[in-house]
Amino acid sequence: MLKHLHPFTWLSLGLAVSALALWASGGLAIVPFVLLGSHIAALAEFKKYTSWFQFTMILVSAAALGLFLDVRSGHAGLATVPLVLGAGAIVLRQAYMSRFTYVNYLWVEPVLLLVSGFFMVAVWRSGPFRLDSHLFPLVTLAGGCFLSASYLQDAVMMRRRTRFGYRVQSGTPAPDFVLSDQEGNSVHLADYRGKHPVLLIFVRGDWCPGCHMMLRTYERYHERFKARGIHVLGIGPDSVDVNKDMVERIGVGYRLLSDPGQQVAQRFGVIYENPAIESMVDYAEGIPLPASFLVDVSGVVRYVSRPDRVGEFLDPTLIFGVLDRLPEVAAVDSRAA
Repeated sequence: MLKHLHPFTWLSLGLAVSALALWASGGLAIVPFVLLGSHIAALAEFKKYTSWFQFTMILVSAAALGLFLDVRSGHAGLATVPLVLGAGAIVLRQAYMSRFTYVNYLWVEPVLLLVSGFFMVAVWRSGPFRLDSHLFPLVTLAGGCFLSASYLQDAVMMRRRTRFGYRVQSGTPAPDFVLSDQEGNSVHLADYRGKHPVLLIFVRGDWCPGCHMMLRTYERYHERFKARGIHVLGIGPDSVDVNKDMVERIGVGYRLLSDPGQQVAQRFGVIYENPAIESMVDYAEGIPLPASFLVDVSGVVRYVSRPDRVGEFLDPTLIFGVLDRLPEVAAVDSRAA
């Protein structure tokens, strides 16, 4: 239960409420410092939870800080607008990952940050230097710039690797493997043969907030998958312990397998090199590409998310369309429900 509490995000909410109380009582000198603390607390769990509560607090704390600065200076919206736009550049892609993915609409964050920077220059020129009005908003802008640069750099690497497709294609046998799930139990892909279709979803690791959104997306469809007899198996490069913590923290009901040496990812051809990320997460073998594979009861791959559209794996409804066209796969529905 404690894993779902979002402690720093709740701290952010508490600080924001405290700031409002101080504002109302006349303690104006420390209000911006409390609001900055609220904003930093919300940002602290950005990679860990990626929930709407967290996204909301990132936006609300930024807006509250901007509103206070505007009310004090008398410049309506001059600080609020850039802070909200900067916070939007941080959360927008993660909150709507199924639409933006890792490679689509990469111009959005730079545009938001450019407009935000324009307004911030106006704030700086509107009055004498103040610590809170001139420096505090830079926390939001710096976070947005860092993420935007990361998205752009990573998208280049992904597109370079996927332009020739994955090693495993639709209509070919799925490579067999044995991996441990989050409870340490061995999972053998061949054990599903003749019994259930299997949907394999490759994630990049617990460090990746987009993968949290990906796992939650498939969780929302978990019951529909079960009704069609499909067993969902996530595969990631982290250890069993890390996977266990991630599954419990973000609330996933299916098995997440540990592929620390990434041998399975390499056999499926869903791995790429990105030195910038590898240096931070210590994945010497490379980074798994986000991808999904539907394996039928005979062990043959029937669906592969398109490598030229790296975000296609975030649309689970495509799987049901494939099943409807494959009676031999859908025939297991009554047995597996």
